[in-house]
Amino acid sequence: MDTTNLRQVEGGTVIKQADRSSVLSFILQDAKGREVKLDGQAAQVALYTNQGKFWETTTKVKGAEVSFSLPGNLAVDDYLLDISVAGYVFPSDRDLIIRVTQGFKNLPDKEAAERSERTLEEITADVQKQADEKLKQTITLITTKKDEFTSYVDTKATEISSTGDKYLKDIEATTSQAKTGISEVAKTEADKMKASSTEAISLIGSKKDQALKEIDSKAKTVSDTLKTDLAGLLKDKVDKEPGKGLSDNNFSTEYKNKLDKLDTDIDKKLEPKADKTMVDDEVQKLKDLIFDSEVKSQDTMVYVLDPYIEGGQVKFKAKQIGNLLANDFLRVNVDSDKYKFRIKSTSQGVILFYSMTDEALRYAIHVFPNVKNYEINFGKKVTGEMIFTSVTMPEDKVSVIREEVAV
Repeated sequence: MDTTNLRQVEGGTVIKQADRSSVLSFILQDAKGREVKLDGQAAQVALYTNQGKFWETTTKVKGAEVSFSLPGNLAVDDYLLDISVAGYVFPSDRDLIIRVTQGFKNLPDKEAAERSERTLEEITADVQKQADEKLKQTITLITTKKDEFTSYVDTKATEISSTGDKYLKDIEATTSQAKTGISEVAKTEADKMKASSTEAISLIGSKKDQALKEIDSKAKTVSDTLKTDLAGLLKDKVDKEPGKGLSDNNFSTEYKNKLDKLDTDIDKKLEPKADKTMVDDEVQKLKDLIFDSEVKSQDTMVYVLDPYIEGGQVKFKAKQIGNLLANDFLRVNVDSDKYKFRIKSTSQGVILFYSMTDEALRYAIHVFPNVKNYEINFGKKVTGEMIFTSVTMPEDKVSVIREEVAV
């Protein structure tokens, strides 16, 4: 098999930058358009830019058909498609271009596109990591507060014990002194000493009670402060799920709610893909705006009402002047050295006009939303079938038709 070719049967050649769901399918063919059956063989699909291979994937051939989807993060560019199967490279004699157009604002170039490829699992892992770190900080802070409180209580208990012992020793010393004084002085002095001793004991007891009240008040203040701090720290803790145990892997309710809303937020930001209804609407716009008010269309036929007289009355019949082309192949027969035609498109772009038998007859035609007249001079007489298609080729391999000429 000297020459290979590809025929697209599903998808298009212009893909949105973020589109990773659309399926592109191609039939493997030889030079005569016959299907090349390589069922079950591994197909290496690759996209190339001017700098070399940019992306590749592997899939299996079903019969003669190869299907694949793009990764969704390609930079905006025109890519050359190559499919390698069982030592063959498709296509071998003509290039097939896939154009990736801008999808959303944060993917303006290749580097930004590659940086943007974050999956939902990566985002979830990032949130989980932050939540785990926050939990560890919370546990550390609670432990520190607990240790500080325990140390404070132990210190105050030691101070209380030490102060009580001191007061008891003071009482014993004063009592001993009073007894000695009673033995050495007169009964009157003994009575005075006894009164003084009683007053001292009463004073010491009141000071001890006052000190204990102050310590109790400080301990209560520290306890209340700790309760407030613990309540604030535990407020950030995730609510316990019924029937499930607690673990250090739990994270805050705030982060849990963010994860719950993650899918919804992503769905809102993703642009909707074009569906069949949207394509049908665009085709209908072309039908409604085609050429001028006198030109009409039905299905794929474009026609005008041609007047004629019959039985003394003016009547009209449909005269076909063209066809509607929407991502299909339009075949026409040529038998001249020149070919004139008129084209109007829904948007500005480039389509291809080529011969099925003469590889030199290939023309890229610039089309516009307004009516344009074209004339192609083949430079020789051409006889046979030629095709209009929206599948474009690089301009350095075709003749470009730009100028509007009279028809």
